[in-house]
Amino acid sequence: MSAPLLPEDPVSPSSGPSLPDPSAAPEGDLASRIRILGDASLPDGPRFSITEPPPARPYPFWGWLDLLLFVVILVASMLGAAILVSGFNFGIVAAGYPHYSLSLAQVAVLLQLAGFGPALFLLSRILRARYGQSLRAAVQLTPMRQVGLYAGIGLATAMLVSALNIVFKLQDLDMPMNELIKSDADLFAIGIAAFTFGPLFEEIIFRGFLQPLFVKAIGPAAGILATSILFALPHGAQYGWHWELVLIITIAGLVFGVVRWRAQSTTASTIAHATYNGLLLMGAVIQRLQGNG
Repeated sequence: MSAPLLPEDPVSPSSGPSLPDPSAAPEGDLASRIRILGDASLPDGPRFSITEPPPARPYPFWGWLDLLLFVVILVASMLGAAILVSGFNFGIVAAGYPHYSLSLAQVAVLLQLAGFGPALFLLSRILRARYGQSLRAAVQLTPMRQVGLYAGIGLATAMLVSALNIVFKLQDLDMPMNELIKSDADLFAIGIAAFTFGPLFEEIIFRGFLQPLFVKAIGPAAGILATSILFALPHGAQYGWHWELVLIITIAGLVFGVVRWRAQSTTASTIAHATYNGLLLMGAVIQRLQGNG
C-alpha cells in the first residue's frame, strides 16, 4: 500500500518562494518604486533597487515668452473693454437717457472687470495648454488657515500709509482719484472693486505671475522690489504722478510681495491687499460722512 501524499511544504526549497507581482504594488508609496533586478533563482535570491522619483518641475515653470504673450493679451483685452464700455455709455446718451449714463468711477470699475477678467481667463488656457497646469495652481492661489495674520498685515500697512499721508499732508495733493469719487454711488462702486476682484486680479498678475519670474532671475530682494515698482506705476495716473504717492504704493507693494514670497501663496497677499484697501476705503467713507454732516 502506497504512502499517502503529503501536502507540499510552502516554504520547502523545492518549491521556491513565491514573489509578488511588482506591477500590482499600490501607487504613490515605496512599494511602487521597487523593481526586481536579475533572476529570482540566483543563489542569493532576487535583488531589489529603489527607483528615484521623477525630478520636480522648477518653479516658476513658465517663462518670459509667456509673460510677453500675456501682456499682449492684456493690452488687447483692455482696449476691447474700453471700446465696449465707451460704446455702451455713448449709446445711452444718444438714446436720450443721459441720466442713466455711467460715471467715471463706474467706467473705471467696468474697465477693470471686463479687461482683466478675460485676459486672466486666456492666461489660464495658455498655462493649461502649454504646461498642463491650472492658473490657480500656478500662482499658488490656495485656501489658507492664517487668514487673520495676513489680514492684520494688510491693516497695519494701511495704518502706516495713512500716517504717512497725515505727516506729509499728502491728502491735500491734487489727484484725479478725488475727481473719480463724486457721489455715494461712485464710492460704493469703487469700494466693491477695491475689496473684491480688484486686489484678486492685481495679486494674480503681479505677485502670482510676474514676481516669481523676477525672483528666479535676480533674487528675492531685487525681484520683489522690481515687481513692486511695476505694481505702483499703473497707479501713478490715479494719484497725479506725485512721486510721494507712487513711493507709498511701492512700499505697500513691497509688503504684499514679501507676504507672497514668505507664505508661498498668492492667497496670502490677496488677503493683505484686500484688507489694506478696506481700511483705506473706510477712511474715505468716514471723511464723506463728516463732510456731509
